[in-house]
Amino acid sequence: MRVFKFGGSSIASAAKIGNVASIIRRELNHTPLVVVVSAVGGVTDRLAEAATLAGKGDDVWRQKLGAISAVHEGIIQELFPGDPFGAGPWFRGLMTELNDVLHGVCLLRELSAKSQALILSYGERFSSQIVSLFLQQSGIRSEGVDARNLIVTDQNYCFAKVDRLATGKLIHERFRTFDPVPVVTGFIAAAPDGSVTNLGRGGSDFTATILGAALHAEAVWIWSDVDGFYSADPKRVSDAKVIPLISYAEAMELSHAGAKVLHPLAVQPVMKAGIPLLIKNSFNPESPGTRIGKEPPLQEAHPRTVTGLTSINHVVLLSLSGSGMAGVPGTASRLFSCLARHSINIIFISQASSEQSISLAIAPGQAPMAKKVLEEEYAREIEERRIDPVSVRHDLAMVAVVGNKMSGHPGVSAQLFETLGKNGINVIAVAQGANEMNISLVIDSSDEDKALNCIHESFFLSMRKVHVFIAGTGTIARNLISQIRAHRSTLQREMELDIVVSGLANTRTIRIERQGIDLDHWKEALYPREGHEGFGHYITLIQAQNLHNTVVVDCTASRQVAESYPRLLQANISVATANKLGMAGPWELYRKIKDAERSSNARFLYETNVGAGLPIISTLSDLKNSGDRIICIEGVLSGTLSFIFNELRKGGRFSEIVRGAKAAGYTEPDPRDDLSGADFARKLLILGRELGYRLEYDEVECQSLVPESCRGEMTAESFLLQLSSIDDWYTEEMESAAREGMTIAYTGELKDGKAKVGLKRVPLHSPVAGLNGTENLVVFTTDRYRLTPLVVKGPGAGGEVTAGGVFADILRIASYLE
Repeated sequence: MRVFKFGGSSIASAAKIGNVASIIRRELNHTPLVVVVSAVGGVTDRLAEAATLAGKGDDVWRQKLGAISAVHEGIIQELFPGDPFGAGPWFRGLMTELNDVLHGVCLLRELSAKSQALILSYGERFSSQIVSLFLQQSGIRSEGVDARNLIVTDQNYCFAKVDRLATGKLIHERFRTFDPVPVVTGFIAAAPDGSVTNLGRGGSDFTATILGAALHAEAVWIWSDVDGFYSADPKRVSDAKVIPLISYAEAMELSHAGAKVLHPLAVQPVMKAGIPLLIKNSFNPESPGTRIGKEPPLQEAHPRTVTGLTSINHVVLLSLSGSGMAGVPGTASRLFSCLARHSINIIFISQASSEQSISLAIAPGQAPMAKKVLEEEYAREIEERRIDPVSVRHDLAMVAVVGNKMSGHPGVSAQLFETLGKNGINVIAVAQGANEMNISLVIDSSDEDKALNCIHESFFLSMRKVHVFIAGTGTIARNLISQIRAHRSTLQREMELDIVVSGLANTRTIRIERQGIDLDHWKEALYPREGHEGFGHYITLIQAQNLHNTVVVDCTASRQVAESYPRLLQANISVATANKLGMAGPWELYRKIKDAERSSNARFLYETNVGAGLPIISTLSDLKNSGDRIICIEGVLSGTLSFIFNELRKGGRFSEIVRGAKAAGYTEPDPRDDLSGADFARKLLILGRELGYRLEYDEVECQSLVPESCRGEMTAESFLLQLSSIDDWYTEEMESAAREGMTIAYTGELKDGKAKVGLKRVPLHSPVAGLNGTENLVVFTTDRYRLTPLVVKGPGAGGEVTAGGVFADILRIASYLE
């Protein structure tokens, strides 16, 4: 014999009741059944609302009752055409009875726990009879059974304690046979005086396991609208998976810690009787579901240390603290006894080893009463300042990480807290039992989804996910998107890393998609900014997403985005940037960025600020961190200027070369931006700051190649026409240098805390003279590399190369977040 329990979602309509009848009919071919049903979906909530309104004398309770009646009348009319079983008159009679009870409560304007339990009982009394009658109509002998005649409890009406001995005796007396099929009311019971009690919300699960244990059932099956116990709530963690096998103890821990699949007390009866409990989906009956039983054999057990995680998303943390608590016997006992006397349920307990503080998590509705009674209990100690007034912290959530195999397995806590830390999630309180099966954490409720997702990814998924938000859609951004699209599957396969572009924005358009933007159609996905002006609002929207493993990628030249770096880092959002206006901006901004990075768990990478895809900043950092002393840094750090002077060495004329560079896309729209040397100077400024020099931009000695006559207001085309006036000077200078075995180049030097960029004669055998195209070159002269300086050389400009450098920074951040 098996016990089948069907939840409210499984019988929420006539069609769903028909589906339940099919499941029962199919199972009856193999074994006898006892069926337990909840109220029709949503009815218990409506009954509770009607009772509360009636208790306040608010006639709106009649509307709530009318809605309850309409739901059941609709089901009855659809299930029983012509009503051959008299379901309609029977239902209306019971509704009249319920109406009278609510009317009495309204007249008295008093809703006692006893009256509330009676009112809530009608939901199951309606549903069990409707299901039983429909089974009869479907050719299955059946009868409705009222659990008030089976389950005996104390008089704690709305969360009654079951008398197992008296209940077992009644169940055995009632069920000598299982034909006709009994359809039992879940949730409700009765006190010894016959008054109605209930087993707490979701108590129909408990009803089923009480019956299963008393009748020595082969198994108890809980049918709901989910495929089983999940590794996390699938509504909050999209990657959550069904757990095929879990132990009784794990199921109890998960249920008590907030998993809504099963009533917290439902496991106890079947665990004592050694009866397996199955969680099944009535809308997907072929799914294997979750089997709850004894610890499975090692070869069948899941290999993970953590079985599942769950959360309670609204808790209040009460803290009692003070030096007068230390070493005083009975302090904790008084606290727990006080709360127990007032029926205040404790969800979570944490006590400091110094004995000077105890923190408790409770439901928000009980917080005012808990604070009041505790301050009354400890009034004398508070008055004498041996104990502080009770502190109350709201808007919190509790997350529980559960697993049998956590016991004796080193590193689980370390992995958990490291994962939370890297995602900037602050742990307010923590508790772990001696059995090491459950680590519970209290965090800000705003971080709950983020915590669940990053913990789940850390313990359950081999594939790590990084959420990338790109600012800018220009050349660098377009190349970056193409590279991510082309290599995403390779990263998934070879690195178990998924780069998800969750946001894109420029000055006119924007798109945010938590699950990822389709990179094949990203341009079409963008929509006008309407009401979301400026990059500042984009940054605010990114923070509001509060996704784990978030990286902001700056592909703009926007000062506004650069100024947001400290804000992002303080929110533990990592940044990869190709924008030099942060690290080469005012010293105060540079300092804020560095301070924010040091004080957070986020990473700030800007390799492309100096040499596009060349490893210049990382090389400098490695030299410094390994103890080498940097004597001098020199070289060419402008792809545009490198190209111009490389072409000059081939005999071209300066103005024609500049015009050709512009046509090839090597210069800015106005070539004066490159010829001014400002970009080169910013790169040298960044390197100087990396060496620890407190430099401002105006302290970099910078020689502009723009003639004085061309520095006023004029178009780029006018400038290019006038530029020919200095062609002869460059020709003569190149010839003069050649006679001395030299050539001219636009180079930079950083030495003794001073930075300068400008024209310089260099030997023809110098590495600078051997550059080609837009190549950059940096020469590090250090204590270790004094005789033969360390040279970094390669392409230093171009959207594809720079995007590749940014992509590499994203991957470095992803590796850190692992």
